[in-house]
Amino acid sequence: MLGLIVAADPDLYLDLHVTDDIDYQYDITFGFNGWNHREARSPAIAAWLDTRLRPAVASALSAAGHIPGRLVSAKDGRDPDGGIVDDVTPARFSNGYGDLRHMGAILVENHSLKPYRQRVLGTYVLVEATLSAAGAASGDLKAAVAHDRAARPPIIVANWKPSPDPSDTIEFKGIAHSSFVSPASGRPEIRWTGTPVTLTHLTVFHDVRDGTITLPTAWWVPATRPDVIAKLKLHGVRVEAVTAPRRVSVEMERLADPVIASHANEGHVELAIGGVTRELRTETFPAGSVRVPADQPLRDLAAIMLEPESRESLLAWGEFPEILQRTEYIEGYAMAPLADRMLGDGATKSAFAVWLAAHPNADADARLAWFYARTPYYDDRYLLYPIGREL
Repeated sequence: MLGLIVAADPDLYLDLHVTDDIDYQYDITFGFNGWNHREARSPAIAAWLDTRLRPAVASALSAAGHIPGRLVSAKDGRDPDGGIVDDVTPARFSNGYGDLRHMGAILVENHSLKPYRQRVLGTYVLVEATLSAAGAASGDLKAAVAHDRAARPPIIVANWKPSPDPSDTIEFKGIAHSSFVSPASGRPEIRWTGTPVTLTHLTVFHDVRDGTITLPTAWWVPATRPDVIAKLKLHGVRVEAVTAPRRVSVEMERLADPVIASHANEGHVELAIGGVTRELRTETFPAGSVRVPADQPLRDLAAIMLEPESRESLLAWGEFPEILQRTEYIEGYAMAPLADRMLGDGATKSAFAVWLAAHPNADADARLAWFYARTPYYDDRYLLYPIGREL
């Protein structure tokens, strides 16, 4: 699919789905980042989708007897009346990915509890109305795509997170539900009755910004990670290969307290970085390494893939497990005498005392590890993210 998107370079992409989230009267829902003037990484495309496409599609669906609605999720699936989430879709989903690579993208969700024939016909009307609207205003859509691809914002949003507080209320065409205690689960479960009910003031929770990324001039990916280079190329990100070793002054990040997820997600074991410290280093990138310039239409996509603060990055998706392993160690019988000599330095002795006060239960291995980390023999690449940032 990525190969097709890169080859065809469409202005508009539809991802057709069926959902089984909370039940409601809407028999077809659709969504994109920037709905109702909300945030989007592609603001011009979002404005076109919101002001030109959305009204045309909703009108066509209503005229054909369907009930179109905004793609939303319940804040708590076990409490349908507790509000809905109107989020900024992340890059792992098609409409979030399209927003990131500056391609109009709509995620369509029919509901599994609606009749199959109704779902198929609703999807047909939506696709037909989308094609008609896109054809009638293709010039405006292409202009919006060109505008967003030409933009070069120096700072982008790293992530979004749910707001703990409600942002708004809306009228929502819901379905009544009751509760029963399941002998199997041993807890109350929801039973949808099929009876329409209008919730006049259903609470809405919007996403809020969660950190920003100041973009570098370029990123450097070492030849030791051909898989990462291949992924960038697969997405259509422009890279510049070097044919000879290159010494480059770069900024690199070292993970502070990374946490590995307890289970897999889509075949990946995710990683939470727990913060980073930044270091200015001079690195030698061998032949076969690539420079990824930020001055390109897919700069936002490159940033979200390569910047460690992004929760959609390759690092967050578990692509760099080797940096979590310290490849050098030293035996206690060799480290203890060296550590004893290091205590002869007043500054080292004072720093060790401070560390001991903060770690009163540290065992002998942890104490010696503290000294080892301050020797030239310590693994300098431990927890060091290998992607360089050219400033």
